This record gives sequence, structure tokens and C-alpha cells, in this order.
Amino acid sequence: MPTENKIPVIYVAGPYRAATRELIAENIAVARSVAVSTARLGWFPICPHTNTAHFDDDLPDQDQFFLDGTLALMERCDAVVLINGWRYSAGTLGEVHRARELGMPIFACLEDLPSATEFNGVKVPWRTYTGTDN
Repeated sequence: MPTENKIPVIYVAGPYRAATRELIAENIAVARSVAVSTARLGWFPICPHTNTAHFDDDLPDQDQFFLDGTLALMERCDAVVLINGWRYSAGTLGEVHRARELGMPIFACLEDLPSATEFNGVKVPWRTYTGTDN
């Protein structure tokens, strides 16, 4: 759990893989936009979409490597924010499952994410995704 002097780190979770390179690029752009928005709220974003954008071109057939690596990144974060369409992403479903196991706060969408200051105060109740809302 973050302390008042520590910047909270947020993991941006959502679809990356897609049928075409263009659709992958769209997923990366959406994730980047969410990551920038979290930074505006005072969070330090970890956005695997931008961190390893198109690495799959140079490292084909390494899907499990990327899934395991991004999960390891997520486990080091203070919270998770979900991107629209996450329910259709096997990778994101795995991340949500693991985050629940760890008891991490999961924000169903950017609009539910408090500012970093509010989160650090631990006085603002966050709405954790429970599997019941869209």
C-alpha cells in the first residue's frame, strides 16, 4: 500500500493482441491515452502496451514470455486500471484474476480512478471491480 510520500504506481490493463498490426497499434494508442490520463491524476503509469510496443514483430512466438513479463510488472504496482474492451482480452482477464488474488485495487475504468493524492490518503473508498458491473 502506498504511503503519503510515495507516488502510487498504476498498471494499465487492456487488450494488446489483435488480428492486424493496425488494430494492435489502435490498442497501443488507447492504452497510451489512458496512461497519460493517469499521470495527470498524479499516478505513475506502467503501460506494457507502450513499453513493448510491436516487440512481437522481432520476437515472434513469444506470447507467453510477454504475458508472464507483464504480469510480473503488474504485481509490483499499487493498483490496476482497466481499459474499455478488457473483457475480450485473455491476457487482461489473467491480470484481473491475479490482481484479485493479491488484493490489489482494480479500477473498472479511468473515471473510477481517484487522484494519487486521494489514493495515498486511503480515506477515499475506491470502487474495486467485483465482476458485476460493465
